[in-house]
Amino acid sequence: MKFYSYVIPRDFGFAPNPHFGYCTLATCKQGIRKSAHVGDWIGAFGAASMTIRGRLVSLMLVDETLTFDEYWEDPRFRNKRPVFNKSMMFMYGDNIYHTLGGKWTQEPSHHSETDGTINYINLNRDTQTNRVLIATEFYYFGENAINVPTEFDSLIWRNIGYKTCKDEMLIENFIQYIRQHFENGIHGTPYSRRKGAFIYYGGN
Repeated sequence: MKFYSYVIPRDFGFAPNPHFGYCTLATCKQGIRKSAHVGDWIGAFGAASMTIRGRLVSLMLVDETLTFDEYWEDPRFRNKRPVFNKSMMFMYGDNIYHTLGGKWTQEPSHHSETDGTINYINLNRDTQTNRVLIATEFYYFGENAINVPTEFDSLIWRNIGYKTCKDEMLIENFIQYIRQHFENGIHGTPYSRRKGAFIYYGGN
């Protein structure tokens, strides 16, 4: 069991995406998507530029991994395909990559160009790792991001990239703390949505 920790500079409920009963990491964080295994935990923390800096925005337990094509075709995740005439949780769907004729395509989405055409920078970056992480146990706080007790401060990453912790006792104690204080699921609205309309920001 490992704990992957990273900074989330913008939080739209896109990466990670906590909606429709699953928390998924399907874009960005190629290194984590490549390395994490079933049974590992992933924590996203507020960036220094945010009022919630250093606080826990999202925590997920990886219990399944899929390829992009598997994710696209799986009926469980059909609602995570972006739809723009519904609510924000549909607009920020992360089920956006699959192959057509053996080539990658990108659905109109938060990672597309503003006119809905393919953003090849994002497509090429995201598809470097053909892997989607799935969680049914997750704790998503968004704008209600929580402070982590100081005894777990070493789990927090505050820089570019990510950190991997292999101290299983520390991880287990932290997870026990979370489970004792919070129910599985969504506890807040994505922080960055307060800024206004749906536009591409080049990130989460």
